[in-house]
Amino acid sequence: VSTQSTGILAEVYLYNSNTNKYQVKDIEEDERGENSDQHTLSRRRVIPLPLRKLNPATHGHLLFQPKHKVLALYPQTTCFYPATIHKPPETEDEDYQVMFYDNYYAEGYAPPLPVPQRYVLDFKDKKRK
Repeated sequence: VSTQSTGILAEVYLYNSNTNKYQVKDIEEDERGENSDQHTLSRRRVIPLPLRKLNPATHGHLLFQPKHKVLALYPQTTCFYPATIHKPPETEDEDYQVMFYDNYYAEGYAPPLPVPQRYVLDFKDKKRK
């Protein structure tokens, strides 16, 4: 897996309408049970998570398909990394199977891992000019 995450799973705890900035905290707590990782972010840096799972039987056309580039929450972490869809869920309760980029493997991807639907986001490759 890349040594740098593309984002963290955080919770918004304050929005400042004067500055249009969000105060967020990493959902992972430190050893003392405190959220030590807090950030101030602009709206363009905050990506809301989906609220509902898609049912493939009725909304399969909205699911990400194999080879689609996504940001996905690496299992058992609070970090999002670039990945590619290996297999979309076949039922509402099934996870996506995603392959995270990893230079350790000759093909450039680690073997597929399950990631819940709500933690798989469209990857928008924003190259700065």
